[in-house]
Amino acid sequence: MTIDFVQAEEYDFFDMPVMPYTVLQDGAEVSIHVRDTNTFEQFAVRGVVATDPAKLPSGAGSRLHTYGRLGVRIQSNWWIEILEVLDESALNTDHVLAQSLDIEQSLGSPESFRESKFRKKPGA
Repeated sequence: MTIDFVQAEEYDFFDMPVMPYTVLQDGAEVSIHVRDTNTFEQFAVRGVVATDPAKLPSGAGSRLHTYGRLGVRIQSNWWIEILEVLDESALNTDHVLAQSLDIEQSLGSPESFRESKFRKKPGA
């Protein structure tokens, strides 16, 4: 799919069980979903991610904000240079796979729920 595309200054990436935060590897080419931070428009893209814009092919890119599964921002420095905007079908989710991922895997992320001081502990 060819469309006129101008790379924005900032994008958001959301950690999901079917596309975890761990896909971001310094200097790696990835195919991910991103959201334009200003317009909230979402794209499936192929691009190169890095922890320093100087490591990107052109030496410049857009800031990539990362968010965990609970919507909390993951403090990290990521940059992306978008090489191609993909057709949305290129990153379709295998729903059988997505359903097989349970809550315990989702909570294996760097985030955690706060423990309530009012919850009774088993055996107490």
